[in-house]
Amino acid sequence: MSNYEQPSYSVVTSFDGYEIRRYESYLAAETMVRGDFDSTGNTAFRRLAGFIFGRNSEQLRMSMTVPVTREQSGPDEYRYRFVMERAYNESDLPRPIDGSVEIVRVEEGHFAAARYRGRRSERRYRQVERELLQALQGDGIRATGTSVSAVYNGPLTPPALRHNEVLVPVSWEHSQQA
Repeated sequence: MSNYEQPSYSVVTSFDGYEIRRYESYLAAETMVRGDFDSTGNTAFRRLAGFIFGRNSEQLRMSMTVPVTREQSGPDEYRYRFVMERAYNESDLPRPIDGSVEIVRVEEGHFAAARYRGRRSERRYRQVERELLQALQGDGIRATGTSVSAVYNGPLTPPALRHNEVLVPVSWEHSQQA
């Protein structure tokens, strides 16, 4: 899938068109950007890439990781996150110099994940999101939060080779587990 480090997860079960994953907790660099779905990415990427490429308290260059996530946090506002390498913890991770970037701990949890290829436009994302939410409802699985766009490739990757996902936090009871 990718040569880049990503959050640890296990596949709990698979359904037609999606799977349920249990993600472990991880650290992320986060920034909030105002604007629309398709126009906010460049600003967010510059801020977060600046942090991992040395714009931090230690002037330390860190490795790229995947995915880059985007979640709508309000009207015309999006939360973007870069996953931090597992080699770091809260005490030894450099602090961002840019005040619009902060380090957060993303708690463990269950997510439904639907994979798709192609462009990362809002139209395509919303189509896959609708299909996933309908499938979850049909399978009796309750979504518990906002959908997340997860991007695994850079903009120079040909669209047919891009790996994108829609992640939806879900309630997954022990009685549901196989």
